[in-house]
Amino acid sequence: MFDANKIFAALQSELPKAISAMKTEGQAGVDRVKSDPDAKNIALGAGAAGVLGGLLLSGVAGKFGRQAATLGGLAALGTLAYNAYQKHQGQAGSETAPSGVFLPSSTQDQEAVGKATIRAMISAMKADGQIEAAEKAKLFDHLAKIDLSDSEKAFLFDELAKPLDIQQVVADATSPELALEIYAASLVAINTNGPAEKAYLADLATRLKLDTALVAKLHDEALLPA
Repeated sequence: MFDANKIFAALQSELPKAISAMKTEGQAGVDRVKSDPDAKNIALGAGAAGVLGGLLLSGVAGKFGRQAATLGGLAALGTLAYNAYQKHQGQAGSETAPSGVFLPSSTQDQEAVGKATIRAMISAMKADGQIEAAEKAKLFDHLAKIDLSDSEKAFLFDELAKPLDIQQVVADATSPELALEIYAASLVAINTNGPAEKAYLADLATRLKLDTALVAKLHDEALLPA
């Protein structure tokens, strides 16, 4: 069984830990070179830490993380998108999205939405650059310790290994509601203060054909105090 919530949890907690460890190892390599100009083996990791360093570090992600810990990643995303949509329509939001469009009830639909939103999060992480092959291998060594099933781990690793493909992210949006959830997933995945990340989100919103006012409402909803 594919459990998207377990992958959300891994992205929220374990991946930042792996990046932090790689950054530490990379700095150790730099320090060795400074003390020994003839050193040949510089520890890898600093580059990947730089590329992925914005992952889940923003205030948006902090709130999402707390909601995800309570509701589960899929429900937290669905609730975020649902509340933004409701308030955009001048209606009240809810602590949890009702089962239905924004919160699918069937296992098949949950898996489809889970894969689409996780792919969106990982793609957004790549907005400011790509990871070199050697750095990917080192990152995967860290992530291999995560408690996921073989199929879940394969999906996560495959998505991390792929180059950025915004067209695939957009193709996953088979409904306006899922398009909003995909954008929400991208929003909570990155530090939105960087110019590359801002440009990526703007391009994504345009490609997903999201109403500008609705996008603004989603940003407002995500940035509300937890």
